[in-house]
Amino acid sequence: MPEAPTVSVVMSVYNEAADLLTTLDSLRNQSFADYEVIVVDDGSTDQTWQLLTGLDWPRLRLHRNLTNRGQTPCLNLALSMARGRYIARHDAQDVSAPTRFEQQVAYLDKHPSVAVIGCQVDWVDRAGQVVRHFDFPIQHKEIVARLREKNSFAHGAVMVRREALDRVGLYREEFRLAQDYDLWLRLAEMAKLANLPERLYTMRFNARMASVARNAEQNAYATLARQLAAERAEHGLERTDVAAAADALEARFRRANWFVRRVDLATNYLNWADRLLWWGAPASQYAWTMWAYALMACPIVPRVWKYLAREILCPSRGRG
Repeated sequence: MPEAPTVSVVMSVYNEAADLLTTLDSLRNQSFADYEVIVVDDGSTDQTWQLLTGLDWPRLRLHRNLTNRGQTPCLNLALSMARGRYIARHDAQDVSAPTRFEQQVAYLDKHPSVAVIGCQVDWVDRAGQVVRHFDFPIQHKEIVARLREKNSFAHGAVMVRREALDRVGLYREEFRLAQDYDLWLRLAEMAKLANLPERLYTMRFNARMASVARNAEQNAYATLARQLAAERAEHGLERTDVAAAADALEARFRRANWFVRRVDLATNYLNWADRLLWWGAPASQYAWTMWAYALMACPIVPRVWKYLAREILCPSRGRG
């Protein structure tokens, strides 16, 4: 077997044939050369697997699930295949700047007490226009303070020490969403975290994103992660049965009847429409798109029509 690389890039993909080559090209163009790319195809039904297996790229290592299992178990599977001492996350549709790996490796090499290094992030639409700049805190103290309320990293933009993952554990598979947030909270209790000040990662903003279409579900898992962190801080251990709590969330969001799921989906889109308006330009121009998704999801939700009336009678100019 070839010598282990410095960095293992781990990805989980599902029906990403349309944009995956752009993502992989950004990895091919990295200035840092000592890395492997591990992609787990989570039972795609489009041409994703055919695209991946047709690539002539020695760095690429592949696995295919015959059925869709979800991102968390796929990431853990990719981690079990990874050989690098540093683990770089990456999401399909997203793009890394050519120097991302080089800068993150240099930082981890120089700062042995840091377990996670992220960076600043841009969200763009399909045309490449910036929807929003995201500025994350840089220093450990500020990152930990923010983690008490919300995430301090873009999941696909981080690089993590493998030895730190071995100490704290991988992603908890009970977390269908917010699995990264739970992991950062656990890592923050045994090591330092940091973000680079440079913008080295670009995320594709779209309605399929879990943080959009599954916003309420993601927030529920994030609340559970914070609860568990508070229990560890106060009692030295977790008192909540994680499996039971996660099962209750799955019953609420994944096993609910069709109508409840459609109402939830419409509500998620409406919440994002308001958020985009609050952020102001250029994000606010996408608010009507989110409203249209809400209308298609469940047109009988009263808030859909209240939003329409409000924006017609008193149109927002952006509140950010």
